[in-house]
Amino acid sequence: MPDSRVLSLKDKEEWRFLLTKLPVNMQDVYYTPEYYELYEKYGDGKALCFVYEKANKIALYPFLINRINDLGYELDNEYYDIQGAYGYNGIVYSSDSQDFINSFYDEFNKFCEGNNIIAEFTRFNPLLKNSNFSERHLTTHYSRQTVYIDLSKNYEQLLNGYSPPCKRNIKAANKNKFKVSIYDKQYPYRKDFINLYQETMKRLDSEPYLFFNDNYFQDLFKYNPLIQIVIFKEDLPIASAIFLCKDNYLHYHLGASDSEYLIFRPNNLIFDEIIKYGIKQGFKLIHLGGGKSSAKNDSLFRFKKGFSDSISEFHIGHKIYNEAVYKKVLSIWGEKYPNLVSKYSNIILRYRFLD
Repeated sequence: MPDSRVLSLKDKEEWRFLLTKLPVNMQDVYYTPEYYELYEKYGDGKALCFVYEKANKIALYPFLINRINDLGYELDNEYYDIQGAYGYNGIVYSSDSQDFINSFYDEFNKFCEGNNIIAEFTRFNPLLKNSNFSERHLTTHYSRQTVYIDLSKNYEQLLNGYSPPCKRNIKAANKNKFKVSIYDKQYPYRKDFINLYQETMKRLDSEPYLFFNDNYFQDLFKYNPLIQIVIFKEDLPIASAIFLCKDNYLHYHLGASDSEYLIFRPNNLIFDEIIKYGIKQGFKLIHLGGGKSSAKNDSLFRFKKGFSDSISEFHIGHKIYNEAVYKKVLSIWGEKYPNLVSKYSNIILRYRFLD
């Protein structure tokens, strides 16, 4: 008999165990209870994981659920929406047979309708290509390209594939005799990363959401498997990056640098060093992610592409479960915040933007 249930962070042990029942290529850090706890504590919603099992096949779908009424909308009942945590989401599964997919969605649709969920938004994982699981049941869209590095190649092969500007910048960084340290269990330069990160976000005039607070970083370093790389000029940390890791995959998560030293290209050195580290430690892929936009000339994407021509596709998806209530919420939002309508017109959960 098919079995579906919903886990919360109170069920972390079971959640972790069920992840181990998936093929190893589906076991990524973005689906762990520790990762979802990070964002529940950050205030992004209540972390849940929908589990579906049938005939020794299993699918897991972690997400964050939020009460829409809490945004100030007067509605005839309590309504909710769901989306994945920051990063990549979607369903992870042991079988992609269409019968299994259809039966999963039969159960998940019942869950959404029975719990007054009006809308769902998902950022699929480019490495897992899990948009394929959902493409017949959600509206999916190609968003942009992302860059990954195939660590089955040796370092010399990968280095030969770097772009000429990338190679020059690494040489320039090495001339400055920077010291590189990599930490994978103890993080003595955690505070330095936080300070550099906040400086970087201010320099980039980044969106307020990305100014993560001290509690976020405390939980990130304490509970999630990660690698921190630090670049030093003598004894001064001038650049650092955090990579999340699990089984086959390393993911670039957050980076930070001292603006005074950017001219010496420490960020090129960070990516070059994580490639060496990943090969040595036996990881299969490093995912560097994409740019700030889908534009071909996006500077961040071009920087990452300097290290690899291996490209994956990033897709997003959505579904409206209650069209009438969804339209009503959008109507109320549009009347209350007319100055935001054009700015966020392409965002499914745009009624969450209130200023």
